[in-house]
Amino acid sequence: LSLLRKSNGLTTPPSPFLRQLRSKLILASTINHEPAGPSSSSFVFPVTDDKSDTADDNCNVPKYGLIPEDTKQVFLISDNTGTLVKAALQASLAQFESCDDRYQWEDNDFGMEDDMIVVDENGNAIDDYNDNSNDEQNKAVERCDVKTRVFTFIRSEEALASVIKTAQEKEAMAVFTLVDLDLREKCLRMCELSNVEAVDLLGPTLTTMSNFLGKSPTGLPQSIMMERKQPAKRVALSDSYYRRIEAVEFTLKADDGQSPWLLEEAEVIIVGVSRTGKTPLSVILSQTQGLKVANIPLVLECPPPKELFDLEKVDPRRVFCLSIAPTTLRQIRTTRLERRNVHEIEEKHSLVDEHSQAKSNYADRAYIMKDLKNVRDLALDNGWTQIDVTGRAVEETASYICELLKERFEQHGLYV
Repeated sequence: LSLLRKSNGLTTPPSPFLRQLRSKLILASTINHEPAGPSSSSFVFPVTDDKSDTADDNCNVPKYGLIPEDTKQVFLISDNTGTLVKAALQASLAQFESCDDRYQWEDNDFGMEDDMIVVDENGNAIDDYNDNSNDEQNKAVERCDVKTRVFTFIRSEEALASVIKTAQEKEAMAVFTLVDLDLREKCLRMCELSNVEAVDLLGPTLTTMSNFLGKSPTGLPQSIMMERKQPAKRVALSDSYYRRIEAVEFTLKADDGQSPWLLEEAEVIIVGVSRTGKTPLSVILSQTQGLKVANIPLVLECPPPKELFDLEKVDPRRVFCLSIAPTTLRQIRTTRLERRNVHEIEEKHSLVDEHSQAKSNYADRAYIMKDLKNVRDLALDNGWTQIDVTGRAVEETASYICELLKERFEQHGLYV
């Protein structure tokens, strides 16, 4: 700690890593060595040096301009992993047509993923989005007006007070999931005295359930409860767990048209043209529902595997054909080609051979229309269920498929 403090006297500013580490060590020393705090009816903010990490906390506009300058900050506080509070924030932001900067990307060392695209307010992909784009195009994607900071495993009054103090300085809103009643009440009190807007996600639910069930909650995070249970009393891995593992393994084997002989065992078969989200949908269904899913790309030049049309092995009611708007599909494919630098490769071929016909029709509008028509005709001829995924989240499509399966097979005891 003393070495880190000496870095304040250096002419060259310390790295962000050192600034963050110094702040954590100062906070730890404050908590471990200061006298015990006051009674539970009051609280004090630990004395920390926040000047050193001010630059890290500022809401700067990232390179791609997806976060406006008037960004609002939201502090997510949890006594465990924070999964619940993060999911609740995303569901809430969706109601305001807003987004969270945690799900944006920057031009860092890792680069952009192949399937990452920038979309406009209608969910359509925007090609060649960069800092030099026109104002109208930038305006369409400048909806990411929330910056979040996640604080996990907050289980002491001192740690909580430090977070609320920072929230007050940053004029941030606090959203928390704390199961301990005493800590939850202190958090609400701290926010009230600090004029910090606060949302208690678990408190009302626990209170209502306590009255309904006629017993008090333990007030312990789930991870601590599991640690304190006797080995004999711990919840054993259920059959559904092993079923999901088996389903995921099957889905990976049958992904992207691999192993067509497995179609007979598949409980769900996803088909569609390229870039309609077949693989993500298959993984979601296998992980969350324990369904064995196979997906097959339908390509204009390549006939589907013959097993797909064998009615003795494949029930058409379990086959779902994904469709998408031609304009959206073209934009997605164009973006993918650019990420793969396909156009540069085509130009190099043309320089070497003037008569070279090496040009991809993957994103050609006429080809896309033929591709979609071919898939639509196959679905109609074979009785497959068509699902339009334009602007739909993968989870939404997965839920819709599960509802259809229940309607078709649950009454006969065939739905798994």
